[in-house]
Amino acid sequence: MKAPHATTSLAALAAALLTAMPASAETKSIEAEAAPQVKDDPTIVVTATRTPVRIQDVPATVTVLTDEEIADQLATDIKDLVRYEPGVTVRRAPARFGAAFGSTGRARNEDFVIRGIGGNRVLIQVDGIRSPQGFAFGAQDAGRGGFTDVSLVKSVEILRGPASALYGSDGLAGAVSFTTSDPVDLIGEDDFGGFVSSQYSSEDDEFALTATMAGELGDISAMIAYTSRDFEELENQGENDGIGETRTAPNPQIGRSDAVLAKLVWNSGAHRIRLAGEYLDSAVETEVLTALGPAFLFGPAPVWNVDALNARDTNERVRASLDWTFDGEADDVIEYAFLSAYWQDAEDRQFAFEERTPLGFIPAPDRERLNTFENRVYGAVGEARSSFGMGGMRHQIAFGGDVSFTRQEGLRDGTFPGRSETFPTRAFPVTDFTLGGLFISDEITFADGAVTLFPALRFDFYDLEPTDDPLLVGFVPEGQSDSRLSPKLGATVNLTDEFLLFGNYAQGFLAPTPSQVNNFFQFPAGGYISAPNPDLRPETSESFEAGARYTGDVFSVQVVGFKGDYDNFISQQVISGSFTPQDPAVFQFVNFNAVEIEGIEARADLKLDNGITGRFAMAYANGDVIEPDGTRTPLDTIDPYNLVAGLGYRDPAGRFGGELIVTHNARKDADETPPAPGGGELFRPESFTIVDLTAFVAVTDEIKLRGGIFNLTDERYIYWSDVRGLSVADSGIAGAFTRPGRNFSLSASFQF
Repeated sequence: MKAPHATTSLAALAAALLTAMPASAETKSIEAEAAPQVKDDPTIVVTATRTPVRIQDVPATVTVLTDEEIADQLATDIKDLVRYEPGVTVRRAPARFGAAFGSTGRARNEDFVIRGIGGNRVLIQVDGIRSPQGFAFGAQDAGRGGFTDVSLVKSVEILRGPASALYGSDGLAGAVSFTTSDPVDLIGEDDFGGFVSSQYSSEDDEFALTATMAGELGDISAMIAYTSRDFEELENQGENDGIGETRTAPNPQIGRSDAVLAKLVWNSGAHRIRLAGEYLDSAVETEVLTALGPAFLFGPAPVWNVDALNARDTNERVRASLDWTFDGEADDVIEYAFLSAYWQDAEDRQFAFEERTPLGFIPAPDRERLNTFENRVYGAVGEARSSFGMGGMRHQIAFGGDVSFTRQEGLRDGTFPGRSETFPTRAFPVTDFTLGGLFISDEITFADGAVTLFPALRFDFYDLEPTDDPLLVGFVPEGQSDSRLSPKLGATVNLTDEFLLFGNYAQGFLAPTPSQVNNFFQFPAGGYISAPNPDLRPETSESFEAGARYTGDVFSVQVVGFKGDYDNFISQQVISGSFTPQDPAVFQFVNFNAVEIEGIEARADLKLDNGITGRFAMAYANGDVIEPDGTRTPLDTIDPYNLVAGLGYRDPAGRFGGELIVTHNARKDADETPPAPGGGELFRPESFTIVDLTAFVAVTDEIKLRGGIFNLTDERYIYWSDVRGLSVADSGIAGAFTRPGRNFSLSASFQF
């Protein structure tokens, strides 16, 4: 199955010598959006403390990926972005869903999971603006992994551990902050600049084309960037290419995406005003061969045959923002100020058409299903910073707040709904959702700079106001509001100029979603219903982290241990009923359990003057779900022990280089694995080791080529994060969850 524009993109690759190389290497900046400009220094981060701090001095674990590193990894999406980041994963199950039941793989790259906690519990933001929440109900699964195109990203900061004291709700387990390029990043000291690029990846037959240009005239600068992608299904090593549930080869897919970023900037002295617009649109068409064949509902005899199932899923995000930045001098009363207003609209649409033939007395007409999920948001963010000395201590204070107003809604529509159900309907009423908060943080340095404290405190509030939705006849929804104080305290102690001890305590907070508070579904004929819960409480977390870090000229190493306690986890449970029409089971979102997680992480980096480089990173974690009666069950979202090691060479002049990277994932221990739903054992993939080889060469100052061979030894392997929930009884289809065999990627760029 060929992507529609594959020939055009391949010609562009051969003719233009292009690559996915997002921004000029001359002018780098990796600060989060509400931060002063810190150019030419990729060691400055702000996500961990909300003030610019060298990454070797932060009291937490932060990973920074620059645009050049993203390009060197030949990353095409967020899954590739974190493939060399132990402790951070992106789930990507194969597309094996149905029209009305089952949603496996429909979200594609579902979300980030940090230290075993993922979903809406991880804050994702682009230029300081929250990405939309995810949502799942029945056959619908709207993830958050498709709202950012990595080719337009200047840098990514990944913070492990609660971020609510600085960013509010959603930062329960961590934060992923994307920053996009500004015009100055593309033109450097010139008046005009940009790049064009193209990339091919064999794992999904993807062609990507990116074009960016920027210019400056006096105090005004502007840029526009565009990326187009055409791709097919992600390959695997499944061997059964037939139809029905036993098929393990991937279902055929055709996909495309378009992403546009535009900025207009006015700079005058210490002041900057910036207008930004962003548009991302993607579509994936799937021929679901695994859903074909006889359907068994009530016994050994099939009731109908599924002759065809075709799906078309689209994802769209539009945002516009206007911000003002003041970047003053170090001795000003207000050294830095930032104010932003934004609008964002994101919609996920999932459509399926199923052709059926009845095999008995039960009618089986062809049916359609359309599920949508939309977030329309208005918001504002403000922040200021000031520094001063007092009593032998140096303070750098940041304070500010933010508020957002979201209208969240989902629609369930189609033809021939199930018994006792009418279309169109909703899983929850249209809801106005307000989130807001105020924060203050400080960076206190004393003892001649040897000791630094990082206290922070945030007050958050939220308000859920459901509308009187005419599509939910007979249902009277209830609103909810609450508030929360989230403290955070970090500390660093410099024993020498290179050796540092650090610790961090933080609390996290996550407001319930509209779909959890007012979830409503009636199917008594099928023996179950779903009931709302207006008394649902927010989820909270408390984490401790301590470690040691050595940063030398050629070698650096860090070891950290962490422990996290998560309370009032929201989970959908059966609270009553016996699954009969006379006594239907009642599903409800409740604060069902708590979670405890602990683990250890380590990383080391080597960079010699002669160009030899090395890296090592590992992560191990263990966690339990604690039910109300005190019963402990292993948490299935925690990955087994994994490590990454690399050895490379980079020409000191930057003209060429390469790296050999080894990734090892252990097998999940049986005593760290929960039982399968309904009893039995979960399938545990075997341990595996894969080898990747990447290289680059700068043909000229303007032209750069990159290439990579991934899974060099053609290893057959399965990630636990992809297969979790699959029982041993169903392990016959495990081949469907394998990742691609040996594959390659090529890219080239022209920078001007």
